[in-house]
Amino acid sequence: MIELRDLWKDLSEDASFFVNYKDRFRENFLRFVDEEKSKLISLPGINTLIDRLYLLLFSFRKDPTQELFSISYTLAKNEIDLKKVIEKSFLALLKDYIDHTISERGDHKKVKSLIDLIDTYISTIEDAHLKYVEELRQEVKEKGAAIEESERRIALEFLQKIKEKDEIGLLVYYKGIPIACSSRILGVVDELVRTSICEVNIFDPGTEIYIKHPNLPKPIAAEVRERDLNKKEVLLEVIGFKDLPQERRKYLRVLPQDTVKINLSRGGWSTEGTMADISVGGIGVYVEDRDDLKEGDVVEVSFTLPKGKIETEASVRYVLPHEKIYRIGLQYNLDIPKEEIVSDYVMERQFEILRELKGLRR
Repeated sequence: MIELRDLWKDLSEDASFFVNYKDRFRENFLRFVDEEKSKLISLPGINTLIDRLYLLLFSFRKDPTQELFSISYTLAKNEIDLKKVIEKSFLALLKDYIDHTISERGDHKKVKSLIDLIDTYISTIEDAHLKYVEELRQEVKEKGAAIEESERRIALEFLQKIKEKDEIGLLVYYKGIPIACSSRILGVVDELVRTSICEVNIFDPGTEIYIKHPNLPKPIAAEVRERDLNKKEVLLEVIGFKDLPQERRKYLRVLPQDTVKINLSRGGWSTEGTMADISVGGIGVYVEDRDDLKEGDVVEVSFTLPKGKIETEASVRYVLPHEKIYRIGLQYNLDIPKEEIVSDYVMERQFEILRELKGLRR
């Protein structure tokens, strides 16, 4: 662990440099403020901040890290983004100190000491920003949870007011195929909703289903808690309102029956994953190695289906954690021969799934 006192001891031999450098530090600081277009406090306020920071960090009298952390945290909390400005000012100081050391034929060890000192200061600033960001995330999470709970209550109240004779719709996705059936609310007890179901034997406990009604702004998501096949009833736990991106998709997506290997590559990076689902317009892929892929990136994707091999460019639409791996959504535009290969596979897979559903009805 680096001791600040040891660093100060090395740098104190150049105390005059740091005393005389204050005006230069201020000049650099204000220039970087202008470059970064940072949200500012008043000019007198920022001059006071510069004086305080410089005296705190380069007087070499006491450990400044706790106060530096406090100042950095307060700036972040007040949405005054000077993190990059401070870091750039440190690096400019380092460059000038190196020039000074060379001209004075000083010991290079002192340069290393200043690098270590600046690294300590930058780490402190980053820790303060991280604390603020984590608190902000927690605040957003708590607000989001409160909104979700409020929406869940509204959904429950709506379902409680639906009369038993009123028809609702239940929607469930089975291997990518939407299955809809008419249903009725049979009762709401202890915040659990009992509904009738159609004859399809796919409403397993743990399955997420969606309740639809003409008076609802969007479907209500719910999870099956219990199922009674003899009575054709399920007990549902309401999750809340939910948009269904599946309903906005231009193409039908299906889940593969067997494992389909997918190869992704970009530049010198490549990885092998497995197909999550597929449509004529895109594909979902499970991978362990996501590299630094993000939305908008373009990758080369290749995989083999029963009627041929697909090799094409695809645009990354999302990268999401999925248990201990990642799910990547890719969008592509296929030429006619490749589109025929994929559409044949999707249609055949759809018929297979429908045959499975027909068997479940027996």
